[in-house]
Amino acid sequence: MTSPTRFEFPIAKAQYLFNRATEPGVGGDKRKFWRDVMGFKSPEAIREAILAQISLELLQPVGQNDYGDRYQVVILITGSSGISWQIRTGWIVLFDSDIARFVTAFPERFGRQQ
Repeated sequence: MTSPTRFEFPIAKAQYLFNRATEPGVGGDKRKFWRDVMGFKSPEAIREAILAQISLELLQPVGQNDYGDRYQVVILITGSSGISWQIRTGWIVLFDSDIARFVTAFPERFGRQQ
């Protein structure tokens, strides 16, 4: 596995987390979680909160796909609502690269902290 040297987190990925709504019964509603539960007011705030908790040393390898090496990190995020939740983040280091690129983030099922 490639050892990444830095992170890349495009704002488009944070916009997806901030704006994506799903039909009832079709997976989790990202918009509802990040806006209503956690209280984030912008995609930039989500990206900043994730990047503030992440470090290269925390990356845990979880395998490989056709594009590169996959990693994950579970971090604790506190939103402006005051609620803290364990968030699983996914990253990929493409073959012939040393950049850990953000893929996704979602709340752990029982990750709410008191």
